[in-house]
Amino acid sequence: MLSLQVDFPNYNPPLYNAERYDRGMYDPAQEMEQKKRKYNGLDGLLDFRSCLGTYQVENGLPLNPMGRTGLQGVGSLRWFGPNHSLHPVLTRWSTNKSGAANKKMSRRMLEVLVVKLRRNELWALPGGTLDPGEQLPLKFQSLLKRGYLSEFLALLGAGKEVFHGYLDDPRNTDNAWIETLAINIHFDTKESNDLFLKNLKESDFEVSLRWQLLDHKIPLYANEKEILQRTAEHHNANY
Repeated sequence: MLSLQVDFPNYNPPLYNAERYDRGMYDPAQEMEQKKRKYNGLDGLLDFRSCLGTYQVENGLPLNPMGRTGLQGVGSLRWFGPNHSLHPVLTRWSTNKSGAANKKMSRRMLEVLVVKLRRNELWALPGGTLDPGEQLPLKFQSLLKRGYLSEFLALLGAGKEVFHGYLDDPRNTDNAWIETLAINIHFDTKESNDLFLKNLKESDFEVSLRWQLLDHKIPLYANEKEILQRTAEHHNANY
């Protein structure tokens, strides 16, 4: 990625605007509407503020504060500017069959709940993009049984923020990028863990869930590993 502070007069990357089911076929007229948005602020329910501070707007469109990516446009993201996402990081202590703590290098070991969609190869942290006005991504809500949402939101509110920042993601472009808030909810008793599991929907053909041992070899997307490392550090756990 090339910094915006570096002069690059011949820089003219290709324009990429993908079709999305929740945005429809890309229409050039849409870009004109996007140029009227209140970037760096609130625009109705849309939040175009960045956790990185004020970003540049050029020719009516925001510029990725981390630099040039090699692609212009909105790409496969939903909005120009920051696309906010939320990832609940759900953890519990790893124990053996007798209930004793599993340790490595004298440190206790954590397990983290991960999700896998049938169309994806890798497991990932549950969560996703926040639509305007949402407190919890619809993707995550779909994992919970009906009636448990308010109780889970209370857990989320009492959780520990372990990451809030720019997510290095291949979908980022020069004009659209992902910023993620990751909140750790730790089940430190069997009772709290069992209550949560009771309110999870069972895995199906499309979505699989499992508890995964949390360490540096965890088979997750690379851009989520920093979140997990910070989570382990918060609990003084092995990573």
